[in-house]
Amino acid sequence: ISSLQQLGPHRLRHAMCKPTTQFKPAGFDVQKTGFERLDTDVSVETTKESMGNQSKTSGAVSFLGSLLLVAVTCVLMLEFSMWFPFNQGHPIISSAAVKTYIPAWYKYDTTLTKFDNSGWTYNTDYLLTAFASFLAIKCLMARSPENCPIKDAASLKLRLYSASLLICYGTSTLAGGWAHQHFTTVESLNTMRFRIFWCVCVGNVAFGSCYMGMIGREVQKYFGVKGALPLGPWWFWPVYGTYMAAACCLGYISFKRPACDLFIAGISQAPSTFYCLLVLGLRKWPSSRTVASNSPKESPIDLVRLPYRIMFYVGFIGNCPLLPMYPMLVQYSGLSLAGINTLLHSWLMIMWGLQGISLLHLCKAMSSYTLKVSKD
Repeated sequence: ISSLQQLGPHRLRHAMCKPTTQFKPAGFDVQKTGFERLDTDVSVETTKESMGNQSKTSGAVSFLGSLLLVAVTCVLMLEFSMWFPFNQGHPIISSAAVKTYIPAWYKYDTTLTKFDNSGWTYNTDYLLTAFASFLAIKCLMARSPENCPIKDAASLKLRLYSASLLICYGTSTLAGGWAHQHFTTVESLNTMRFRIFWCVCVGNVAFGSCYMGMIGREVQKYFGVKGALPLGPWWFWPVYGTYMAAACCLGYISFKRPACDLFIAGISQAPSTFYCLLVLGLRKWPSSRTVASNSPKESPIDLVRLPYRIMFYVGFIGNCPLLPMYPMLVQYSGLSLAGINTLLHSWLMIMWGLQGISLLHLCKAMSSYTLKVSKD
């Protein structure tokens, strides 16, 4: 007992957890015979092999299940994205959508094609590019204040995915602004050069679903309720985003008014958007009194404040009103295309700004909490 008391707490626990030696009477040997040991060894090896086979089978079933799920999600969401604009619950909106969303397959004409070339449109596009790029850089730089490699490594994926989403936004508006500025005739719209620029513009919006889903996945890991939502395989969202971007490039998402393409691509973001909203919305957050205390924050959850959570929710869901608004503005408002585009771009700047600021806050929370120090 006196020798155990001299051990440190960690070693004491280790020593106390050791199995005690059983007493054996003198001359009594409990060792197994060679045949018994061989039988035991074979049994152990058989058990290990069986467990390995079960693990492989389970992994294969899980992979096939995830593959089937992403395939069904891709097909259904693309069809839903093409169906939803015409079925928004009110006949006036549906009627406006029928007149606005006319399929083109990248073949434009002088009768139905409308593509604005005013400075209000492309300059606000460039402004959005600069704004999204600024927020992306801020997210990338949201590292630990004390340059702690452990916390920097923990926040790296969230910082990269957040910056990538914002870069997708910025790349889309950059390509869109360039197209609005330089493709000024219907003939130029029917060129391969325009198609490439417009695929970059719309494809980045469609592929943004990938980074939204990956953000949701990281948020679920560190801020979500354990087991409330599945993480799924890492490749689920990249496959989904690639499918939507490919549908855009192949002309499935193409209308006589090229701006319509962006709204269809935006609808395809619905699964990843709601995934992001749920991972934060299901969490029971610490009270404001607890968060405001000066005690060290031993978890990133303790650092996520209510105003930024509200920004997160509003920023990710806030573009939904644009879906019924756009055809209504085009058909009934009497505004010029320049005026409509400027209004929509201003709306986007607010919502993307809320997304960027709230994601920056989450990145900082991941990089700034106090690491628990063991007392052993």
